[in-house]
Amino acid sequence: MRVSGVLCTIVLSLIVVSSAFSSNAFGQLVDGTIPPLSVKTELPLYDEGDSVVFSGLIKNPDVNNAIDITVRVLGPLINGTSNKIVTVDQIHPVGGSFEGAFVVSGQLWKAAGDYKILVNYGPQKAETTFYYNGGSGSGIVDVPKPKPTTCPEGQAVVNGQCVKVTAPPPEKPTCGTGTVYDEVSKTCIVAPPVTCPPGQMMSGGQCIDQPPEEKPPVCGAGTHAENGICVPDKTGGEKSGCLIATAAFGSELAPQVQLLREIRDNVLFSTSSGTSFMSGFNSLYYSFSPTVADWERENPVFKEVVKITITPMLSTLSILNHVNIDSESEMLGYGIGIILLNIGMYFVAPAIVIVKINGLRKKKAL
Repeated sequence: MRVSGVLCTIVLSLIVVSSAFSSNAFGQLVDGTIPPLSVKTELPLYDEGDSVVFSGLIKNPDVNNAIDITVRVLGPLINGTSNKIVTVDQIHPVGGSFEGAFVVSGQLWKAAGDYKILVNYGPQKAETTFYYNGGSGSGIVDVPKPKPTTCPEGQAVVNGQCVKVTAPPPEKPTCGTGTVYDEVSKTCIVAPPVTCPPGQMMSGGQCIDQPPEEKPPVCGAGTHAENGICVPDKTGGEKSGCLIATAAFGSELAPQVQLLREIRDNVLFSTSSGTSFMSGFNSLYYSFSPTVADWERENPVFKEVVKITITPMLSTLSILNHVNIDSESEMLGYGIGIILLNIGMYFVAPAIVIVKINGLRKKKAL
Protein backbone atom coordinates (compact mmCIF):
# COMPACT_ATOMS: atom_id res chain seq x y z
CA MET A 1 0.00 0.00 0.00
CA ARG A 2 2.82 2.39 0.84
CA VAL A 3 4.52 1.69 -2.51
CA SER A 4 1.24 2.29 -4.35
CA GLY A 5 0.72 5.54 -2.45
CA VAL A 6 4.22 6.76 -3.35
CA LEU A 7 3.69 5.89 -7.03
CA CYS A 8 0.34 7.71 -7.07
CA THR A 9 1.94 10.78 -5.50
CA ILE A 10 4.73 10.79 -8.13
CA VAL A 11 2.23 10.41 -11.00
CA LEU A 12 0.03 13.23 -9.68
CA SER A 13 3.07 15.52 -9.32
CA LEU A 14 4.15 14.81 -12.88
CA ILE A 15 0.63 15.54 -14.14
CA VAL A 16 0.56 18.91 -12.35
CA VAL A 17 4.02 19.92 -13.69
CA SER A 18 3.12 18.75 -17.19
CA SER A 19 -0.16 20.68 -17.13
CA ALA A 20 1.58 23.89 -16.02
CA PHE A 21 4.25 23.47 -18.69
CA SER A 22 1.68 22.71 -21.38
CA SER A 23 -0.41 25.71 -20.39
CA ASN A 24 2.64 27.98 -20.52
CA ALA A 25 3.83 26.52 -23.82
CA PHE A 26 0.46 26.81 -25.53
CA GLY A 27 -0.01 30.28 -24.06
CA GLN A 28 3.13 31.27 -25.93
CA LEU A 29 1.76 29.64 -29.08
CA VAL A 30 -1.46 31.64 -28.84
CA ASP A 31 0.55 34.83 -28.30
CA GLY A 32 2.05 34.41 -31.77
CA THR A 33 5.33 32.53 -31.21
CA ILE A 34 4.04 29.40 -32.95
CA PRO A 35 6.70 26.97 -34.16
CA PRO A 36 6.29 25.54 -37.68
CA LEU A 37 5.00 22.23 -36.23
CA SER A 38 4.40 21.13 -32.62
CA VAL A 39 3.16 18.03 -30.82
CA LYS A 40 2.57 17.03 -27.17
CA THR A 41 0.95 14.29 -25.12
CA GLU A 42 -1.65 14.75 -22.39
CA LEU A 43 0.41 12.84 -19.79
CA PRO A 44 4.13 12.12 -19.37
CA LEU A 45 3.59 8.54 -18.01
CA TYR A 46 1.38 5.65 -19.20
CA ASP A 47 0.63 2.07 -18.10
CA GLU A 48 -0.33 -0.94 -20.18
CA GLY A 49 -3.78 -0.50 -21.75
CA ASP A 50 -3.80 3.31 -21.49
CA SER A 51 -4.72 5.54 -24.42
CA VAL A 52 -1.97 7.98 -25.33
CA VAL A 53 -3.74 11.12 -26.52
CA PHE A 54 -1.56 13.61 -28.42
CA SER A 55 -2.25 16.88 -30.25
CA GLY A 56 -0.37 19.65 -32.02
CA LEU A 57 -0.46 22.80 -34.13
CA ILE A 58 0.63 23.73 -37.67
CA LYS A 59 1.85 27.31 -38.10
CA ASN A 60 1.23 27.62 -41.85
CA PRO A 61 -1.16 24.88 -43.00
CA ASP A 62 -1.33 24.26 -46.74
CA VAL A 63 -4.94 25.12 -47.59
CA ASN A 64 -4.50 24.27 -51.27
CA ASN A 65 -3.24 20.69 -50.79
CA ALA A 66 -4.76 18.08 -48.49
CA ILE A 67 -1.58 16.97 -46.70
CA ASP A 68 -1.99 14.51 -43.83
CA ILE A 69 0.05 14.35 -40.66
CA THR A 70 2.23 11.20 -40.58
CA VAL A 71 2.67 9.78 -37.10
CA ARG A 72 5.33 7.26 -36.00
CA VAL A 73 5.97 6.00 -32.50
CA LEU A 74 9.49 4.69 -31.83
CA GLY A 75 10.85 2.93 -28.76
CA PRO A 76 11.99 2.07 -26.32
CA LEU A 77 14.73 4.72 -26.70
CA ILE A 78 18.34 3.81 -26.04
CA ASN A 79 20.59 6.84 -25.58
CA GLY A 80 17.74 8.98 -26.92
CA THR A 81 17.30 7.08 -30.25
CA SER A 82 15.55 3.98 -31.57
CA ASN A 83 14.84 2.42 -34.98
CA LYS A 84 11.97 0.22 -33.74
CA ILE A 85 8.55 1.45 -34.92
CA VAL A 86 5.70 0.34 -32.68
CA THR A 87 2.83 2.44 -34.12
CA VAL A 88 2.16 4.21 -37.43
CA ASP A 89 -0.83 6.45 -38.23
CA GLN A 90 -2.03 9.27 -40.49
CA ILE A 91 -4.20 12.18 -39.30
CA HIS A 92 -5.90 14.83 -41.40
CA PRO A 93 -5.37 18.28 -39.81
CA VAL A 94 -8.30 20.62 -39.33
CA GLY A 95 -7.93 24.38 -39.04
CA GLY A 96 -4.18 24.25 -38.41
CA SER A 97 -4.41 21.68 -35.61
CA PHE A 98 -4.53 17.90 -35.24
CA GLU A 99 -5.24 15.35 -32.54
CA GLY A 100 -4.91 11.58 -32.30
CA ALA A 101 -4.51 8.66 -29.91
CA PHE A 102 -3.24 5.07 -29.69
CA VAL A 103 -3.42 2.33 -27.06
CA VAL A 104 -0.24 1.03 -25.40
CA SER A 105 -0.95 -2.69 -25.33
CA GLY A 106 -0.02 -5.79 -27.28
CA GLN A 107 3.16 -7.63 -28.27
CA LEU A 108 5.01 -4.45 -29.27
CA TRP A 109 4.42 -2.83 -25.90
CA LYS A 110 6.29 -5.08 -23.50
CA ALA A 111 9.48 -3.14 -22.75
CA ALA A 112 9.41 -0.22 -20.36
CA GLY A 113 11.23 3.01 -21.17
CA ASP A 114 10.98 6.30 -23.04
CA TYR A 115 9.07 6.34 -26.32
CA LYS A 116 9.11 9.03 -28.99
CA ILE A 117 6.18 10.35 -31.06
CA LEU A 118 7.53 11.69 -34.36
CA VAL A 119 5.13 13.66 -36.61
CA ASN A 120 5.76 14.91 -40.18
CA TYR A 121 3.84 17.55 -42.12
CA GLY A 122 5.51 17.78 -45.53
CA PRO A 123 9.17 18.69 -44.84
CA GLN A 124 8.37 19.89 -41.30
CA LYS A 125 9.07 17.65 -38.28
CA ALA A 126 8.22 17.69 -34.59
CA GLU A 127 8.55 15.19 -31.77
CA THR A 128 7.74 14.55 -28.13
CA THR A 129 8.45 11.74 -25.66
CA PHE A 130 6.59 9.92 -22.92
CA TYR A 131 7.45 7.15 -20.47
CA TYR A 132 5.82 3.70 -20.58
CA ASN A 133 5.95 1.44 -17.50
CA GLY A 134 5.97 -1.78 -19.57
CA GLY A 135 3.47 -4.61 -19.79
CA SER A 136 2.80 -8.31 -20.33
CA GLY A 137 2.20 -8.06 -24.08
CA SER A 138 -1.51 -8.94 -23.89
CA GLY A 139 -4.09 -6.83 -25.65
CA ILE A 140 -5.54 -4.90 -22.69
CA VAL A 141 -7.77 -1.99 -23.64
CA ASP A 142 -9.44 0.06 -20.93
CA VAL A 143 -10.68 3.08 -22.90
CA PRO A 144 -11.77 3.50 -26.52
CA LYS A 145 -9.75 5.63 -28.93
CA PRO A 146 -11.13 9.18 -28.66
CA LYS A 147 -12.37 11.04 -31.68
CA PRO A 148 -10.27 14.04 -32.71
CA THR A 149 -11.67 17.42 -31.83
CA THR A 150 -12.66 19.45 -34.89
CA CYS A 151 -12.24 23.23 -34.64
CA PRO A 152 -13.41 25.92 -37.08
CA GLU A 153 -10.92 27.84 -39.20
CA GLY A 154 -8.71 30.19 -37.20
CA GLN A 155 -8.87 28.06 -34.04
CA ALA A 156 -6.72 25.24 -32.62
CA VAL A 157 -7.17 22.51 -30.03
CA VAL A 158 -5.62 23.49 -26.68
CA ASN A 159 -6.20 21.13 -23.74
CA GLY A 160 -9.15 19.56 -25.56
CA GLN A 161 -10.83 22.91 -26.36
CA CYS A 162 -10.90 25.13 -29.46
CA VAL A 163 -8.93 28.35 -28.91
CA LYS A 164 -8.53 31.23 -31.36
CA VAL A 165 -5.01 31.41 -32.78
CA THR A 166 -3.63 34.68 -34.11
CA ALA A 167 -1.59 33.93 -37.22
CA PRO A 168 1.64 35.92 -37.66
CA PRO A 169 1.67 38.50 -40.48
CA PRO A 170 2.97 37.18 -43.80
CA GLU A 171 6.66 37.69 -44.34
CA LYS A 172 7.68 40.29 -46.91
CA PRO A 173 9.24 38.50 -49.90
CA THR A 174 12.75 39.26 -51.09
CA CYS A 175 12.55 40.67 -54.63
CA GLY A 176 15.19 39.87 -57.21
CA THR A 177 17.17 42.12 -59.50
CA GLY A 178 15.00 44.44 -61.55
CA THR A 179 11.92 44.04 -59.31
CA VAL A 180 10.49 45.90 -56.31
CA TYR A 181 7.93 45.04 -53.63
CA ASP A 182 4.44 46.44 -54.28
CA GLU A 183 2.58 47.28 -51.05
CA VAL A 184 -0.80 47.09 -52.80
CA SER A 185 -0.56 43.64 -54.37
CA LYS A 186 1.94 42.34 -51.74
CA THR A 187 4.04 40.87 -54.54
CA CYS A 188 7.22 41.67 -56.46
CA ILE A 189 6.65 43.66 -59.66
CA VAL A 190 8.97 44.87 -62.41
CA ALA A 191 10.79 47.98 -61.24
CA PRO A 192 9.93 51.12 -63.22
CA PRO A 193 12.79 52.58 -65.27
CA VAL A 194 14.89 55.19 -63.50
CA THR A 195 16.29 58.16 -65.45
CA CYS A 196 19.26 59.94 -63.91
CA PRO A 197 19.59 63.74 -64.21
CA PRO A 198 22.34 65.26 -66.38
CA GLY A 199 25.80 64.79 -64.93
CA GLN A 200 24.88 61.53 -63.19
CA MET A 201 24.93 57.85 -64.12
CA MET A 202 23.18 54.67 -62.91
CA SER A 203 25.26 52.41 -60.65
CA GLY A 204 23.85 49.64 -58.44
CA GLY A 205 20.30 50.92 -58.91
CA GLN A 206 21.20 54.46 -57.76
CA CYS A 207 22.16 57.67 -59.52
CA ILE A 208 25.72 58.78 -58.79
CA ASP A 209 27.87 61.61 -60.15
CA GLN A 210 29.70 60.81 -63.35
CA PRO A 211 33.51 60.79 -63.05
CA PRO A 212 35.21 63.72 -64.80
CA GLU A 213 36.37 63.02 -68.31
CA GLU A 214 40.13 62.90 -68.71
CA LYS A 215 41.21 65.13 -71.57
CA PRO A 216 44.34 64.06 -73.48
CA PRO A 217 47.29 66.46 -73.12
CA VAL A 218 48.11 68.89 -75.92
CA CYS A 219 51.53 67.79 -77.20
CA GLY A 220 53.95 69.92 -79.22
CA ALA A 221 55.66 69.24 -82.51
CA GLY A 222 57.58 65.97 -82.66
CA THR A 223 55.65 64.43 -79.74
CA HIS A 224 52.43 62.53 -79.23
CA ALA A 225 50.26 61.44 -76.26
CA GLU A 226 50.74 57.97 -74.74
CA ASN A 227 49.02 56.95 -71.45
CA GLY A 228 48.19 60.59 -70.69
CA ILE A 229 51.72 61.99 -71.24
CA CYS A 230 53.58 63.43 -74.24
CA VAL A 231 56.39 61.27 -75.64
CA PRO A 232 58.68 61.87 -78.65
CA ASP A 233 57.55 60.60 -82.03
CA LYS A 234 59.45 57.57 -83.27
CA THR A 235 60.84 57.61 -86.79
CA GLY A 236 61.38 54.54 -88.91
CA GLY A 237 65.13 54.21 -88.32
CA GLU A 238 65.23 55.47 -84.71
CA LYS A 239 66.58 53.18 -82.06
CA SER A 240 65.43 53.07 -78.45
CA GLY A 241 67.14 52.37 -75.17
CA CYS A 242 70.36 53.50 -73.50
CA LEU A 243 72.84 51.94 -75.94
CA ILE A 244 76.07 53.21 -74.38
CA ALA A 245 75.06 52.33 -70.79
CA THR A 246 73.72 48.92 -71.87
CA ALA A 247 77.01 48.06 -73.61
CA ALA A 248 79.03 49.37 -70.65
CA PHE A 249 77.17 47.44 -67.95
CA GLY A 250 76.45 44.37 -70.09
CA SER A 251 72.61 44.14 -69.95
CA GLU A 252 69.45 46.19 -70.25
CA LEU A 253 68.47 44.77 -66.85
CA ALA A 254 71.49 46.28 -65.09
CA PRO A 255 70.50 48.66 -62.23
CA GLN A 256 72.28 51.58 -63.89
CA VAL A 257 70.34 51.08 -67.15
CA GLN A 258 67.09 50.69 -65.23
CA LEU A 259 67.84 53.99 -63.44
CA LEU A 260 68.24 55.86 -66.74
CA ARG A 261 65.03 54.31 -68.11
CA GLU A 262 63.02 55.26 -65.00
CA ILE A 263 64.26 58.87 -65.10
CA ARG A 264 63.35 59.14 -68.77
CA ASP A 265 59.86 57.58 -68.49
CA ASN A 266 58.74 58.74 -65.03
CA VAL A 267 60.41 62.16 -64.71
CA LEU A 268 61.33 63.72 -68.04
CA PHE A 269 58.27 62.53 -69.99
CA SER A 270 55.94 63.83 -67.24
CA THR A 271 56.49 67.47 -68.28
CA SER A 272 56.45 69.32 -71.60
CA SER A 273 59.93 70.76 -71.11
CA GLY A 274 61.35 67.33 -70.27
CA THR A 275 59.65 65.81 -73.32
CA SER A 276 61.03 68.54 -75.59
CA PHE A 277 64.50 68.02 -74.14
CA MET A 278 64.34 64.26 -74.79
CA SER A 279 63.17 64.86 -78.37
CA GLY A 280 66.23 66.99 -79.13
CA PHE A 281 68.59 64.82 -77.08
CA ASN A 282 67.52 61.64 -78.89
CA SER A 283 68.28 63.18 -82.27
CA LEU A 284 71.85 63.90 -81.12
CA TYR A 285 72.36 60.82 -78.94
CA TYR A 286 71.36 58.19 -81.50
CA SER A 287 73.63 59.77 -84.11
CA PHE A 288 76.77 58.47 -82.33
CA SER A 289 75.67 56.05 -79.60
CA PRO A 290 75.46 52.93 -81.84
CA THR A 291 79.10 53.42 -82.89
CA VAL A 292 80.29 53.96 -79.30
CA ALA A 293 78.37 50.86 -78.16
CA ASP A 294 80.09 48.78 -80.87
CA TRP A 295 83.52 50.04 -79.73
CA GLU A 296 82.67 49.02 -76.15
CA ARG A 297 81.74 45.49 -77.21
CA GLU A 298 84.96 45.17 -79.27
CA ASN A 299 87.38 46.68 -76.73
CA PRO A 300 87.02 45.67 -73.03
CA VAL A 301 89.45 48.42 -71.94
CA PHE A 302 87.42 51.09 -73.68
CA LYS A 303 84.29 49.58 -72.10
CA GLU A 304 85.75 50.03 -68.59
CA VAL A 305 86.81 53.60 -69.38
CA VAL A 306 83.24 54.45 -70.50
CA LYS A 307 81.80 52.78 -67.40
CA ILE A 308 84.04 54.86 -65.11
CA THR A 309 83.28 57.99 -67.09
CA ILE A 310 79.48 57.79 -66.96
CA THR A 311 79.24 56.65 -63.31
CA PRO A 312 79.42 60.22 -61.86
CA MET A 313 76.72 61.32 -64.30
CA LEU A 314 74.47 58.46 -63.18
CA SER A 315 74.93 59.59 -59.57
CA THR A 316 73.77 63.12 -60.37
CA LEU A 317 70.81 61.91 -62.44
CA SER A 318 69.62 59.71 -59.55
CA ILE A 319 68.72 62.94 -57.73
CA LEU A 320 65.65 63.24 -60.00
CA ASN A 321 64.24 60.01 -58.52
CA HIS A 322 64.24 61.50 -55.02
CA VAL A 323 62.55 64.87 -55.64
CA ASN A 324 58.93 65.82 -56.37
CA ILE A 325 58.59 67.59 -59.70
CA ASP A 326 55.06 68.94 -60.06
CA SER A 327 55.56 71.86 -62.46
CA GLU A 328 57.51 73.01 -65.50
CA SER A 329 59.52 75.48 -63.43
CA GLU A 330 60.69 72.74 -61.06
CA MET A 331 61.65 70.54 -64.01
CA LEU A 332 63.68 73.37 -65.54
CA GLY A 333 65.31 74.21 -62.18
CA TYR A 334 66.40 70.67 -61.39
CA GLY A 335 67.39 69.99 -65.00
CA ILE A 336 69.59 73.08 -65.32
CA GLY A 337 71.11 72.37 -61.90
CA ILE A 338 72.07 68.79 -62.86
CA ILE A 339 73.48 69.95 -66.22
CA LEU A 340 75.65 72.57 -64.46
CA LEU A 341 76.73 69.95 -61.91
CA ASN A 342 77.90 67.62 -64.70
CA ILE A 343 79.65 70.46 -66.52
CA GLY A 344 81.50 71.25 -63.29
CA MET A 345 82.54 67.61 -62.78
CA TYR A 346 83.56 66.84 -66.39
CA PHE A 347 85.00 70.19 -67.54
CA VAL A 348 85.54 72.81 -64.80
CA ALA A 349 87.13 70.52 -62.22
CA PRO A 350 89.58 68.93 -64.72
CA ALA A 351 90.46 72.40 -66.07
CA ILE A 352 91.21 73.66 -62.57
CA VAL A 353 93.38 70.63 -61.88
CA ILE A 354 95.30 71.12 -65.15
CA VAL A 355 95.89 74.82 -64.38
CA LYS A 356 97.14 73.97 -60.90
CA ILE A 357 99.50 71.32 -62.26
CA ASN A 358 100.92 73.71 -64.88
CA GLY A 359 101.47 76.33 -62.17
CA LEU A 360 103.36 73.87 -60.00
CA ARG A 361 105.51 72.78 -62.95
CA LYS A 362 106.45 76.40 -63.74
CA LYS A 363 107.44 77.04 -60.12
CA LYS A 364 109.66 74.00 -60.10
CA ALA A 365 111.27 75.07 -63.37
CA LEU A 366 112.21 78.43 -61.83
